[in-house]
Amino acid sequence: MSKEERERLQAKEQQKNPVGTLNSALSRAITGSPDGGCLVNIISIIIIIVVALLIRACSN
Repeated sequence: MSKEERERLQAKEQQKNPVGTLNSALSRAITGSPDGGCLVNIISIIIIIVVALLIRACSN
């Protein structure tokens, strides 16, 4: 499957399921998989920070 076809299918799926973008960002944040989108990278960083703050708050 070509990269263009994969991106087209992902865009189509995201239109059907807007929460898919968050799930994709979360999975990329956990696995460390890079993506071309700047927004996904920013969301990944925010998710990592929130998880770190939750762990820190729960450990006290």
